[in-house]
Amino acid sequence: MISSSAPPIPFHVPDRVDIDGFVEDARAILESGRLSLGPYTERIEAELAPWVGPGQVIAVSNCSDGLIAALWAIREPGAEVVVPGFTYLATWQAVIWAGMTPVIADVDAGGSLDPAAAEAAVGPRTRAILGVHLAGNPADLTGLRGVADRHGLALVFDSAHALGARWIDRPVGAGGDIEVFSVGPTKQLGANEGGFVVANDPVLAERIRMFARQGHQAGELDALELGMNLKMPELTAALALRALPELEQRLEMRAAIHSRYRAGWADLPLCLPHPLPDERSAHKDALVYLDDPATRAPLRAHLDARGIATKAYYDPAIPDLTAFSGRVASTDRSRDLARRSFAVPIHGRLSVEDVERIVSAVCGFPGWS
Repeated sequence: MISSSAPPIPFHVPDRVDIDGFVEDARAILESGRLSLGPYTERIEAELAPWVGPGQVIAVSNCSDGLIAALWAIREPGAEVVVPGFTYLATWQAVIWAGMTPVIADVDAGGSLDPAAAEAAVGPRTRAILGVHLAGNPADLTGLRGVADRHGLALVFDSAHALGARWIDRPVGAGGDIEVFSVGPTKQLGANEGGFVVANDPVLAERIRMFARQGHQAGELDALELGMNLKMPELTAALALRALPELEQRLEMRAAIHSRYRAGWADLPLCLPHPLPDERSAHKDALVYLDDPATRAPLRAHLDARGIATKAYYDPAIPDLTAFSGRVASTDRSRDLARRSFAVPIHGRLSVEDVERIVSAVCGFPGWS
């Protein structure tokens, strides 16, 4: 058990923010009377643009809503969208809410949608491929782009984990036709609940922006098509703006923690998915894939007894969720990773001592012997 001198290590705690500065922003917003669609939202859209490439940035209420808006912009009623079997449930649920059917395809060894499996899942009703940059590690952009182009499909990414990640010479955000990010409380740019869409086609950008404003064009009362109220509040935009100057430092710190975990556990029967040499991960999570799934429960109990919180990711796999509705093409690796994976803390409130405690606790698990 932990001693009184070793406080518990939570799985996640939001990064510290400039509270005084945010209070000033909040006062200005409240006094202005503009609680949405104001200057703070315009600023966060402009200041996020260099992080995600040349596309148009559209601030929304959260990433899940942004995914629905993105898929609605390309929807064909009754069409199918290929999604990975190892991801958070918001990915496939967005497909359903947009009026299409998810088709589950398997993932690669790192947990991202496998291009070969995605191509095998393409059928006559397929409209799009929806990849995920899992844990902040870039998916195989070249492979998935090739599949999409060969079959005339839209390429969309759930980029909730990946703000600040890079694929070779481009930022995550520039590779898909549409990519959707999160600035929710567990993310690298945690700002209450919020998200944004990056559309690399101006026509799609306008459709998404209208959808997020109940189908209205700016300044018009007529609704040109169906939509929802997905506006980002000005207070959320202000909080994100206060955090954005620290994003690079946060990413570097997460990368250093992840590197320490990999080095400390290099001789153990596990692996941590990480970026290729020409990639950059945003390290939203520190996923651990155990060689033996039977190890997971006792190892997590061992860490919990030492005050270290962990989390299973993502078990059950998407096709095994009670609420899942869709078609399954391939799932062997998705289900295998769901049984073998869990995550350890990786966030801005971890001290060097915390990280070493986590490294030592995992190494000291008696189940390795």
